[in-house]
Amino acid sequence: MDPLVSIILPTYNGSKYIRESIESCLAQEFTDFELIIVNDCSTDNTPAIIEEYAKKDPRIRIINNEANKKLPRSLNAGSDIAKGKYHTWTSDDNYYAPN
Repeated sequence: MDPLVSIILPTYNGSKYIRESIESCLAQEFTDFELIIVNDCSTDNTPAIIEEYAKKDPRIRIINNEANKKLPRSLNAGSDIAKGKYHTWTSDDNYYAPN
């Protein structure tokens, strides 16, 4: 069954804060969501971090852009595969409260 909400998280070299951002999404009291992480050609260890989380939680999907698309087109790439009825997005340096 498709999730109610799709969260799109674009990132480029976001390793400094991305763990906290991902964990804050996964810690939500509302759990009917998917988290689509769009890696925009990061050159730091962001890809390894997001793969680590994707292996642990089936709600996480990853898109690896073949070329750096910048924010608007990365958001569109995530939105194109989103299955949720509602779409939202966050940044790799944002933190969500649990509720």
